[in-house]
Amino acid sequence: MEATVILARCPGTGELYGMRTERTPDGDWRRNWAFPVSARQANAEGYDKTQIRGTLRCEAGYPGCPYCGAANLVQCGRCGRLSCWAGRDTRSCPWCGARMGDFQEVSEVRVSGGDM
Repeated sequence: MEATVILARCPGTGELYGMRTERTPDGDWRRNWAFPVSARQANAEGYDKTQIRGTLRCEAGYPGCPYCGAANLVQCGRCGRLSCWAGRDTRSCPWCGARMGDFQEVSEVRVSGGDM
């Protein structure tokens, strides 16, 4: 089984967190755990370099964002990074500050790590 950690930020707090993902036999990715992580720790563990591509689903029992509990994700159209989304109006990307419009839950993604 292939497993990796991808990063997201909570728009409500701006805090960074990691999501453990596993590749399923059909090639999809499933999120099954989330945990707070510092930029220093993410860099040391190589989470900032993680790259995945494909369908990203939420496994039953996934706890969601460790800060707000949201299980849904959105991907910024400008920087391509992930943020949790609780279905409320989010005005800007917590990574790059880009203004955001209407969102839908992310299912197909191409995510790359990078500067935090």
